[in-house]
Amino acid sequence: MKRSPTFSLLALALLGAFAAGSVQAQSTVSSSTAKTATSDAARVAAAEADVARNQAQAARDAAQQAAASKRAGALTSDGTANAQYHAYAADKSSVQAQEAARDATQAANQAGAAYSAAAGGTRQSDHAVYQARQAANAAQAASTQATAAATEASLAAQATTDAVNTPPAPPPPTPVTTTGPTEPQVTVTSSPSNSIVGDYKIDFAAMDSNGNGSISRSEAKSNATLTAEFDAVDNNHDGRLDQQELAGWM
Repeated sequence: MKRSPTFSLLALALLGAFAAGSVQAQSTVSSSTAKTATSDAARVAAAEADVARNQAQAARDAAQQAAASKRAGALTSDGTANAQYHAYAADKSSVQAQEAARDATQAANQAGAAYSAAAGGTRQSDHAVYQARQAANAAQAASTQATAAATEASLAAQATTDAVNTPPAPPPPTPVTTTGPTEPQVTVTSSPSNSIVGDYKIDFAAMDSNGNGSISRSEAKSNATLTAEFDAVDNNHDGRLDQQELAGWM
């Protein structure tokens, strides 16, 4: 059976209408998915930006604390130098945290713009999703940088406080010289000897030949030791030795 030209044109028109409807249906599904994806990415980016801003504020507070500690003055010259260094480090970390917070905020704004474009149908769905996800990743990276910078600022602030409060080092101990045991001091004097080694035992009654109760120098001649020490034993220097004087000698 031969088809007429009118029938062929009608069939082509119907096929074209059906194809257009299929493409429109696919576009509607893709647009709905894009809205969800960009909305999720925008929420993530906004949350990361909030974290970054909070961390930036913490870093700023730490830098101010470090600066105040440095101005208070340190106890030593080394402490002053260390406090200046750590306060500078805290301030530098604070600046880095502020920059990271700005980057995170900018990324969050880009993610929000991508969501708005997807929701309004003013941009291709796949492109909007790509931009939103890239912005969320950038916000997360910036938030991580802000957190790290805030941590460094806090550590630097604590180091500044420690440097200011470090006391001077104690003086070195006095070296102790090791010596031997202390000996008592001995004073040596020289004087004539009044005694010699000899016989210090006598029979007083036998030597007192005249029985007058004392021994004269002549009576003492029978004992050479007593004769030699006669003057030393004669305490009262009367030329005679009585029993009391001899008691201390014998």
